[in-house]
Amino acid sequence: MFALLLDNLRKLNNVMRWSNEFLHRRASVAEHSFCVAQIAQMLGFIEESLGRTVDWKLLYRKALNHDVPEAVVGDVISTTKNVNQDIHDTIKKVEVLLVENMIAELSEPFRSEYRTLFFDGKDESTEGKILTAADNIDALIECLQEIKLSNTVPFAEKYGIIKAKIEKIPLASAQYFIKEILPSLAGGVGENL
Repeated sequence: MFALLLDNLRKLNNVMRWSNEFLHRRASVAEHSFCVAQIAQMLGFIEESLGRTVDWKLLYRKALNHDVPEAVVGDVISTTKNVNQDIHDTIKKVEVLLVENMIAELSEPFRSEYRTLFFDGKDESTEGKILTAADNIDALIECLQEIKLSNTVPFAEKYGIIKAKIEKIPLASAQYFIKEILPSLAGGVGENL
């Protein structure tokens, strides 16, 4: 009953990020998902240390599953997804259709559970905001890796755009990352961007 689902999930090992860019170091969506889960965990710990309540089960579910639709759609780059609302909505419809095909062999209640898992990601909940921050932080780190390898075009510009997104996320942990963690990661590189 779960064979098709497992076959499709394994495809995340071969779906590469930043598909339209030259990279010195490619990362798969599976690798990215693991890193996002680790970053989300770190941000959750920071939020809790500052007195915010974190629903850990929800956070882990969101982080682990946020890019599963890419197993059947591929990594559609954000600049394509967000050209306009019509394109965004069309890509979302394609994701829903293909994920429905991926989980079609599952009986209830499994089909409903997986449907919820795969489309319950970034939202206005604390956990959804942490996921948004973690996803952007991993992309920022990927940009830094490329910049350090002298692949500055287009990654210096992307770095600036992504950093600005993180700075706008209303979470103390996101601001802590920018002020306290990013300078060490950047090693002076980010200051010049």
